[in-house]
Amino acid sequence: MNSFLETLGFDTGSPAGIFVFCCVFTFVVVTVIWLIGLFQPTHSMMDAWYGFAYAVPAWFAFYLGTGAHSQVAALLLLMVTLHGGRLGYYLCARWRRFTKTLGGDPRYIGFAEQFSPGYWWKSFFRVMEPQAVLIVVAGCPAVWGILAARDSTEQPGPLSALGFLVFGVGLYFETAADAQLQAFLADKPHNRGRYLNTGVWTHSRHPNYFGTTTVWWGIWLVAVDGDTSAWWTVIGPVVNTLLLTVIAGARFQDSIMGTRPEYRKLMARTRAFLPLPVSAPTGAVTGGQDANEPDPAGERLRRE
Repeated sequence: MNSFLETLGFDTGSPAGIFVFCCVFTFVVVTVIWLIGLFQPTHSMMDAWYGFAYAVPAWFAFYLGTGAHSQVAALLLLMVTLHGGRLGYYLCARWRRFTKTLGGDPRYIGFAEQFSPGYWWKSFFRVMEPQAVLIVVAGCPAVWGILAARDSTEQPGPLSALGFLVFGVGLYFETAADAQLQAFLADKPHNRGRYLNTGVWTHSRHPNYFGTTTVWWGIWLVAVDGDTSAWWTVIGPVVNTLLLTVIAGARFQDSIMGTRPEYRKLMARTRAFLPLPVSAPTGAVTGGQDANEPDPAGERLRRE
């Protein structure tokens, strides 16, 4: 495979060359999905790929960069595979469910209406390719971390241990949050009009965001332990954190749901992000997160 990529102009003998290939691969796949989506009702097929889009480039980086010689590279591959595989399975199942019941994800259906006329080209720049940028940026600690540590013979150190612990906390929260949410939504007759506030949703309105953010900070710590030159990949968890807290994510969700009186009461007794208890003010009531779903960028923006 290396020789084939060399003929295409990629320098597989250097980490930078392999990294460029991984980035190009991501944009090519997203573009292909965009083309396929033009012949379907929506582009919601992107959700089926989104989670796996983090793991596949990491596997390319590991294979092409002969990362099998590095324990840190192997650890990074394991971490991003667990996260990407879990997220990919969850989003793929959600995409299939929406396709069977509604003909596609209602958010993508909304995009088709919002950006018409001219949706065919607007969807390329405003719906699909931004997700490719996000995947490259957010996933760079795993891909570059594997490439930077490929020649290392050192065993994972204390920083890797800390990173794996942080990752484990994040993986637990994102997994538990999604599982508890699906169980809550499955009992619609009983939970209609209510908001989920049990389990990992007890103190945080968005434990899924907390989990995803924590996962990537853990991956970054391991990447830096493998090679300190990977410090710049901090842009990945920083962008991810800002996106899920102040740019979109929790803030955007709360701005939409905050018009509902019961949700405002929930906001008064829970935190938007950190799963830490707060003192419930007088009059606070229990409620739930009714019919929340992932956002179009796969960052799991919860909304009805």
